[in-house]
Amino acid sequence: MRCACAREGERLLPARLLLVATPEPGSGRVVPRYLGERDEVWVRCVLDLFDGYVGRSIGERDAELPGRVRAIAGQHGISARAADGVAHVLARRFPTEIDTRLVPAAVRAVVFEEAGRDDTLDRDSALARAAARVTASASEVEHALFADRPARRRITAPAAPPSAAATVELYNLALVQGLLQRSEQVSVEVREHVRAVVRFAKLAGLLCTYSLGERGTRLEVSGPLSILRHTTKYGFALASFFPAVVATPGFRMQARCILGQEPALVRIDASDRIARTHQLPRDADSAIERALARDLRRLATQWTLSREAYALALGSRSVFPDFALHHPAGFTILVEVVGFYTPEYLRSKLEALRAAASRPLIVCIDETLACADGELPGAVLRFRRRIDATKLIEEAERLREACASTPLVPHPGRLR
Repeated sequence: MRCACAREGERLLPARLLLVATPEPGSGRVVPRYLGERDEVWVRCVLDLFDGYVGRSIGERDAELPGRVRAIAGQHGISARAADGVAHVLARRFPTEIDTRLVPAAVRAVVFEEAGRDDTLDRDSALARAAARVTASASEVEHALFADRPARRRITAPAAPPSAAATVELYNLALVQGLLQRSEQVSVEVREHVRAVVRFAKLAGLLCTYSLGERGTRLEVSGPLSILRHTTKYGFALASFFPAVVATPGFRMQARCILGQEPALVRIDASDRIARTHQLPRDADSAIERALARDLRRLATQWTLSREAYALALGSRSVFPDFALHHPAGFTILVEVVGFYTPEYLRSKLEALRAAASRPLIVCIDETLACADGELPGAVLRFRRRIDATKLIEEAERLREACASTPLVPHPGRLR
């Protein structure tokens, strides 16, 4: 199964298709060139073009459609880059399927085996022998041989074809996500559903800090261009997080992006016409948490795992532990799982967590997601893609013996 960030990576616009405007030369600020209501006319024509390729192969569509889309856009005074961007978004909205009842990989194995039996065997004879073995005609075998290749897949109609208005909003969403993939630093202000937005940031594993401001909670997120490793993977993770922000009323976001030789500021807010593809709040566990909960159950330990219901405050800064371990004797330990990290980020996060936490704390880091070299702080539980439940319980028992339980201080801010 492919991860969500991989799917987001297919939908966001690549760098070559990003369109921005400079309202004030020399200001260091750029504005995304969104599509609007007037673009729905030509986008509707493009939708009809895409629908006309239902039942045909991806190879046919890719060979013919780009030029036709550009021609339609050109008639309306729209640039080729915007036309290609809309085509990029729509291509991911039309599902595909393998156009054969046979299994192509199995068919190839049989055909190649028959061809290898006799060097003098011609192609038609090899197909005929393979057809007899798989109970199909030679023409079916020939068609199935490479039917699973991307260009040979057959296009099908989406369950709910997007409207022209929805396509415009999806394009605008993909444009912003593409810009975020070129960012160094992103600041997000959210007023409502704070916990749900923070939850999405944690599930994406982002390098992120949280603080209280006059307009709500501010999230400071490192961009993919600020790290040394995993830039593509991290960029897709950031793109997958953005729709959660869009779903909150009154959000504001500012990103420092590298689009040319110099950094440029991009501002996005709730007034922009961007597709709302997420519903908040959403209570979803990560694969790591699901595996940990299952492993703890199988250990038959006295400790139980729960989603932490509190936020912790350290001055204006906020900390949101992932979950907690509870012992029947009344002892609770907070657990924080760190995704992408640099040694500097991890050191700062540990200092904040230890200063804010009024209960013992265990921090788990995935060593496969290191974004830079450097010495790591020692007091962490390291793992590789999966937390060792036995080691976690051993550390919890050690802390229980060394500490006494103390009450947790609720977060003073308004969280929804």
